[in-house]
Amino acid sequence: MNSRTHRRTLLRAGMAALPLAAVTSAARAAEPSGRLTTADVSRWTDAYLEAWRTKNDAAAVRLFTPDAVYEAVPGVAAQTFRGRDAIGRYWRDITSGQSDMTGRHGVPVVTGNRAAVELWVTLRAPAINPDGDHWVTFLESNVLLFAPDGRCRRNTEYWNLQMGRLDPPQGWGAA
Repeated sequence: MNSRTHRRTLLRAGMAALPLAAVTSAARAAEPSGRLTTADVSRWTDAYLEAWRTKNDAAAVRLFTPDAVYEAVPGVAAQTFRGRDAIGRYWRDITSGQSDMTGRHGVPVVTGNRAAVELWVTLRAPAINPDGDHWVTFLESNVLLFAPDGRCRRNTEYWNLQMGRLDPPQGWGAA
């Protein structure tokens, strides 16, 4: 069974093991050489996007070390979350009103234990006007610092929000 088939089987079964499996496989892959690879970061990012899509804060926090720092808006103390409890509260709050989320990521850029990865996310956001929910597109880049066990120690997000459900341009996310 290939990893894509295995992931689909887990998702159909409703198991929340995907993020833990992604961390475990990232750690296994990193251990022999001590090097983080684009495949490791891709697996981690797939799990991150799945936790977002399913609004699974427990799965999201398993992707981070206990002392992780999550900067939703760099340099803004109120948007910097330290530790798994704070990250979990942030995820519960931020995803609670979202629906119909789809996400994809580009090919990660890796150097040492750091990575950068582009995300393209569309979702229905809570209404900010009387007309109801609306589609938004997040064009996001995450700078990630990984621990030796494959979990993220620091996630710094840089994003732009566009109104509407936009598709990425040709060639987006390519290496």
